[in-house]
Amino acid sequence: MFTGITQTIGRVTGIQQQLSQTLRLQVTAPNHFFETSKIGDSIMIDGVCLTIVTKTADVATFDIMQPTYATTIVQQYQIGQAVNLEKAMLATDRFDGHIVSGHVDGMAQVTQVAQIEDTVLLTFKPEQSTLRQQIVPKGAITVSGVSLTVVTCATDTFTIGLIPHTLTHTTLSDLRVGDKVNLETDILAKYLMGATHE
Repeated sequence: MFTGITQTIGRVTGIQQQLSQTLRLQVTAPNHFFETSKIGDSIMIDGVCLTIVTKTADVATFDIMQPTYATTIVQQYQIGQAVNLEKAMLATDRFDGHIVSGHVDGMAQVTQVAQIEDTVLLTFKPEQSTLRQQIVPKGAITVSGVSLTVVTCATDTFTIGLIPHTLTHTTLSDLRVGDKVNLETDILAKYLMGATHE
């Protein structure tokens, strides 16, 4: 389990295509980020829970399989790309953010970028229309691994606001219109939708 609080920003430093939709991803992180991790540990990369295959203190590799390759922005990664990183939560950790599983529900595209004083407003359109039903104003949403609060919702889009801290401590400040992100909706919304459909 994760919280959606990005711990550091890493860089994609290796992409080795295995088959048509599988690859091995190498990520380099600052300040010996992987030093206390073990092979087999889970790391969330841009909202995707992945397992460490090999590691040093600064570099770790991860295998990307179907359907992760087909349903996340991993397929668009380029060498040098910045990624949000978070280690799995320990039972003794302080709980910030919200409950994040690292199981991406789908992708969304940035449709608008606006700024009001120090806040950047990003509007997204989920590729799957059913995801919009699980997103509500003031509810939680995970965008490429970052726990955020929904500001407003429209018929097929939603908007979130980025404060200065989020802009400087995640990769979301790099987003432009047309870019895609990973989405994970709030687990409570999933259960509520499931209950109403029974």
